[in-house]
Amino acid sequence: PQPRLRLAALVLAVVALGAVAALALAAAGCGGQAATIQGVDHYTNAGFHFSLDVDRRLTEWRSATAASGAAFEVAFVDAAGARAGGRHLDALTVSVVDTGTSPTSEEAAQLTASLRTLGATMVAKMGSAAQAGDPSQVTVNGQAGVVVPFGVTVSGQRLVGWLYLFAAGGHIYALTASARSDHWSADSPLFVRAIDSFRIG
Repeated sequence: PQPRLRLAALVLAVVALGAVAALALAAAGCGGQAATIQGVDHYTNAGFHFSLDVDRRLTEWRSATAASGAAFEVAFVDAAGARAGGRHLDALTVSVVDTGTSPTSEEAAQLTASLRTLGATMVAKMGSAAQAGDPSQVTVNGQAGVVVPFGVTVSGQRLVGWLYLFAAGGHIYALTASARSDHWSADSPLFVRAIDSFRIG
């Protein structure tokens, strides 16, 4: 395909994630392996080539039912946190989209640049009264991406959080950290620790 058509297909793959707010559903298995080291669980997913360290206070590890367009999701939730309809609202969710192709280096750079706009589009689909803050460029352990702060109302509860987006090796990685607004100060340090440890490859 022509480069522009290939890039358009990759962009559509990101948009297809839709609402990837951390609304984790309980399901069997986490799709990866965990090893406990000094108060954190080191989670590794060999199939989708990522890892991160999760504070053991996020005790409920569940695979979420994948959002539309997502090949894989795993959620790390605050079991004592807010819920709505059986869903955990205070959680860190990692969603992975398989674009079905390996982008060229030029396409990968263009896709990473487009994530600023796409992040705001994804936030708009998370729930009612969704508000996206200004996206910022970030680099986490050598991987360039974007972060979009957001607020959204789910089942009458106001959530705040961050949406991180990374593009690497034919995959799009979306890390969504969210908590009810009155829980954010307690949960956000746990999310920061995990996000700061996130590695692709």
